[in-house]
Amino acid sequence: MKKRTLAIAALAASAMLAACSNATQDPLANEESGAAAGDHVFGEDETLIGGSLFTLQYAWFLGAQQGMEQWGEEHPDANVRFQFEDSQQDIQTNIQNLENLVAAGAQGIVVFPTDSTAIIPTMVDLHGREGTQFVVGDYPQEPSTPEDAVWNTFVGHDMVALGEVAGQVAVEHLQAENIEDPTIVYISVPTSGEASAARLEGFTDTVLAEYPDATIIDEGDTGAADRNSAQDLMANVLQREDSIDVVAGHNDAEVLGAYNAAVGAGRAEEMGFVGIGGDREVLQYIQDGNPSWLGEVLQDPVELGYTAMDALWQSMAEGEDLPEQTELPEPEAITPDTIDDTDWQSWDWIG
Repeated sequence: MKKRTLAIAALAASAMLAACSNATQDPLANEESGAAAGDHVFGEDETLIGGSLFTLQYAWFLGAQQGMEQWGEEHPDANVRFQFEDSQQDIQTNIQNLENLVAAGAQGIVVFPTDSTAIIPTMVDLHGREGTQFVVGDYPQEPSTPEDAVWNTFVGHDMVALGEVAGQVAVEHLQAENIEDPTIVYISVPTSGEASAARLEGFTDTVLAEYPDATIIDEGDTGAADRNSAQDLMANVLQREDSIDVVAGHNDAEVLGAYNAAVGAGRAEEMGFVGIGGDREVLQYIQDGNPSWLGEVLQDPVELGYTAMDALWQSMAEGEDLPEQTELPEPEAITPDTIDDTDWQSWDWIG
């Protein structure tokens, strides 16, 4: 991974340095005050940090924003100010947001991309032309060459592991109910690309390892990828499938929509539902003992946002050389047996 190099240079050598390297790509360090980009001194001058969020449609990304803001509150000496932009799950909006943030003066950006490749040319351009520092969160990027990997680290969750934990919740339910050859509906989101495919892979592999004869029906939500589109999709599935044992999906919106369809058809009690992401309604169902809800698989978005911001500061302002990927804790399942051990009602981001 391409890393930014911080050097200490005397003023007399600055002309030679500029001739030998791209000064915008490799800002100078300040011996007494820490790293500086041009005349900007981190810690002394206010530093604008951008947050390019995948979408604010899902509360989970509000948690990532909250984590970044929490870092700022706990590090007042860093003297940072945040500006957040919603990419609305749209590639062109994501690209424009990066350009707008840099135009507004952002020295560094934590970006939650809309796909695995589309914004890489923009990051390469902004990094080379303006010296903008990046940390990528949640969605790993796939550069065509190593030189294009201009972000300082990737901070994200293991998408396959999310599916695996959801699959384990399903397996435990099937075992408890002595169901031998289950029929399972999994609602994927094709527009989410590799992230959706990875979750489905983890879920499917986990279930088939215990139930090799299971029927797993992958239904792709090609509509708006929200509760309403998932409800319409599930209504059609219910018309053709006489027996369904478990319903899971890419995120809570998909599974909640499927649940609402099952309730409308009077069949919700026939099946169990597994959510992914973190939704107040799902957690309330589990808290209230709704027998249809088996669990919620969650990776803490606040921790993700906090860790990503910390990584950006370490690399941008302190000159730390970071690993290609910054690890995060494994996902956890919140079930009827464990929900009382959480304090989910206090999570501001969840709404």
